Amino acid sequence: MLGLVLELVLIVVLQFEGTSGGELHLYHRAGDDVVLRCRSPSSSYSCSNVNWFYSRDPSTNFPLEVKDGKVVESSPRAARLNVDSNCSLIINNITAEDAGRYFCRLGSGNTYDDSLLLSVLTISPSPPEDDPTKDGDVTLNCSLERHSWLGPCPENSLLWVDETGTGLTGEGVGFKLGPRSCASSLTVQHQSGTNRTYTCRFVVENSVKVEAHHTAVFKGMMTFK
Repeated sequence: MLGLVLELVLIVVLQFEGTSGGELHLYHRAGDDVVLRCRSPSSSYSCSNVNWFYSRDPSTNFPLEVKDGKVVESSPRAARLNVDSNCSLIINNITAEDAGRYFCRLGSGNTYDDSLLLSVLTISPSPPEDDPTKDGDVTLNCSLERHSWLGPCPENSLLWVDETGTGLTGEGVGFKLGPRSCASSLTVQHQSGTNRTYTCRFVVENSVKVEAHHTAVFKGMMTFK
């Protein structure tokens, strides 16, 4: 009999943008392509006058990611950056390290015309599910990386639900939650022939900003005599 095959599916089903304090907040999942928009005075404005800056925390300088409309080649992520015809900054295949504050500046002035805060949600199993024939516990780790200026995540803002939409809290059959801050873990029991879906959500004031699924799919293979 052939072994069981385990597939891990990580899917973002909601991406949210909102404003707070005059800044745009964006929430995405690791692996997404993100477009950071820069407002220009008119459609005829030349992007050759646009500069993009990035800050991960308030203690660091604001390195240039885009200078005069062109990606700075010395940037460690230059290969994943691009500027479109609307002067927007495009980041491909984002990672947790891309979280932070982005500034768009038009022209040679000293003021930043746009400020955007990008937060990145990641979810991964530990240990990696490389042996689908083995039953046992697997811990799903969910974390939201964001600019340190925002401080700790609101209490109970990372929530877990199962495939029925039922919230998972405390200890119960088949799961155990870890600490809740900007990171949360859920320990689940993998059993051969059992398919379960778990969703990690970042929620603020009853509004889901971003969520991702972990689906463990066990596929049984038949043999013929």
